[in-house]
Amino acid sequence: MKYIHKNFILTIFMFMMAWNLKAQFKSAEKYYDNYSFQNAIKGYSKIVKKDNTNGDALFNLANAYRLNSKTIEAEIWFEKAVVYYDDPICKLYYAQVLLSNAKYLKAKTWFLKFVDDAPTQNDAEIATEMANFCQQLNDNGMPEHIYSIREVPFNTKKYDYSPCFYKDSAIVFVSNRDYKDVDKKKDKWTGDNYMKLFIARKNANGTFQEPEKFINSINSKFHEGPACFSSDFNTMYFTKNQANKQKSIVDENQNTLLGIYSANYIDNKWDNLQKLPFCNDNYTVCHPTTAKSDSFMIFVSDIPGGYGGTDLYIVYQQNGQWANPENLGDKINTVGNEVFPYLDVDNNLYYSSDMLIGFGGLDIFKSFYKNSKWGEPENLGVPLNSSKDDFGLVINNSFAVGYFTSNRAGEDNIYTFTENFEIILKQGDYTTNENRIITKENVPSLNTEPKKTTNNNNPNKKSIEICGTVTNKKYGNLLKDANVEVVSKCTGDETVIVTKQDGAFTFDIEPNCDYKIKVSKKNFNDTTFLLSTFNPKYDECIKVIVPLIFIEENIPDPLTTDITIVDGMTIELYNVYFDFDKYNIRTDASQDLDVLYNLLIKYPNMKGELGAHTDSRGTHEYNVKLAQNRANSAMKYLINKGIDPARLTAKGYGETMLKNKCADGVECSETEHQRNRRIEFKVNYKNEIIYSKEYEKYKQ
Repeated sequence: MKYIHKNFILTIFMFMMAWNLKAQFKSAEKYYDNYSFQNAIKGYSKIVKKDNTNGDALFNLANAYRLNSKTIEAEIWFEKAVVYYDDPICKLYYAQVLLSNAKYLKAKTWFLKFVDDAPTQNDAEIATEMANFCQQLNDNGMPEHIYSIREVPFNTKKYDYSPCFYKDSAIVFVSNRDYKDVDKKKDKWTGDNYMKLFIARKNANGTFQEPEKFINSINSKFHEGPACFSSDFNTMYFTKNQANKQKSIVDENQNTLLGIYSANYIDNKWDNLQKLPFCNDNYTVCHPTTAKSDSFMIFVSDIPGGYGGTDLYIVYQQNGQWANPENLGDKINTVGNEVFPYLDVDNNLYYSSDMLIGFGGLDIFKSFYKNSKWGEPENLGVPLNSSKDDFGLVINNSFAVGYFTSNRAGEDNIYTFTENFEIILKQGDYTTNENRIITKENVPSLNTEPKKTTNNNNPNKKSIEICGTVTNKKYGNLLKDANVEVVSKCTGDETVIVTKQDGAFTFDIEPNCDYKIKVSKKNFNDTTFLLSTFNPKYDECIKVIVPLIFIEENIPDPLTTDITIVDGMTIELYNVYFDFDKYNIRTDASQDLDVLYNLLIKYPNMKGELGAHTDSRGTHEYNVKLAQNRANSAMKYLINKGIDPARLTAKGYGETMLKNKCADGVECSETEHQRNRRIEFKVNYKNEIIYSKEYEKYKQ
């Protein structure tokens, strides 16, 4: 009888557990379906903790992270979801986040696995192309770039994105930053403020003023998104949650819909808010951009019958009336998502896609406008694109300055880029035996079509200025005291310039001549290249970046798993490389971390602290912050490979534990500075920190 009673109690308990899990799943699913992803993540996390084989929960959890651009977390859960979730889309999303996380060979594997189950032949062909591209990235790395980019000064730690030009020099953009009288109600997708339009005006000296809200007169309590303006700036078109009497309009699944609204500038304020007639209560319409003639608009929508998730559409305006929208077709649209279009002064189309061949996430593409139609889209390359989401590009009428958005540094931030051309020299491409000529005509530009050249030679120009910088190829830091030898092939004259503290050098050369340029520095390999000034098409200085390869000496032998782990040692990791002033672990430079991972597997009870150290260059506060970010990156790397987070801690020491004399103000070689840049794993078996055991060849 007691046995029966126990079994009855156990059965009731198991039933209650199953019922509770089912209720939790239903609650999380409701959040997920309503785009309340922060709550969905919390709900699904509880479910998979109790049942780590629930395919639906694993997939939705991973996808919620993906839709919030949290690709590291998304990768972790997609890796589990592909085992228990049968839909091929899971393999595709997994491949995409692997690509975003620069894990190219693994991404290639999963793109090919998706090919086997792809729902259409077209999907299979695109995935095959992506797999081939992943192999290229693995073999060759990210291509070198020619555009100069930097963050705008008004970014915040929240979302700042989708800039557009307003009048002469102001920038209107979207942000969920804090501001006076911000609504306390939060967005369910992000768990933060609703998006609003802001304006950043420029001062006379070119600096930006503090941004302020743009349209207080017509703001709603919901989202306001990407905007554009008519040619006279008296009409604004912008994205907004569709609403009726301040109540949002939702579709049959209770998803809030977006629409495009117009407003007119009347009596010094924006007024006359109108929803455009082609908006619909059954689907989303957003992200407008208008031709400079104001005769047509291109926008984004998920109108039923399209090619993918969201497509680009065109709608014409005649006599103030909008016609019916037309899909831009499969040359522009894919089975994925096309978003954030922009038309330049020549009606060339820029937009982002997550399915065209790219470097990961959303990439920016350009389609040239010819004969009233748009051609095949072309990827704009690095640095405008990265392994993360890149979108919302705009460029001014002279094609000299532009802006775009990227989450490459975490949250969405706005960057500016210049058309100023830079020659990037690849070590090994240019030697005294090669006859390779570099001119501006070899370099693609945003304002010219590929392979199209024109002769803009200025007969009055007496000389051409070269403005160069010498850098350390591995770390990107600037190199002073490098010798730049310039030899004219016309006259035989030789000039030698020594780079300044900031690695810069300048010199003048004559038109219609070839020059041999050799750059050298102690402890670095020389680089030699040829520069031609025949048929120049530039009026300002030519910007040249010359990366030199450091001759590495006295570097510890690579770490191996053959070492014996004992109390009283620190494992020093020198083959973990970061670009200068960055904390992202380079994809080609995680050798010692991979060995540490194998050691952690070999010794399953081992715990410890990942400590990151910098050299003394930079302020103390900055180096501590940089080191902490590097330590966090190393810890994430190991966690992503499957190490239990409970076994690891991360701490940034900055320049507080230098290994040699190279403190602030002390002249040191690159070798000596490199000695201080390291990550250490402090082994801790019994809750005590074990201090460093030096490499023998570095003992003083």
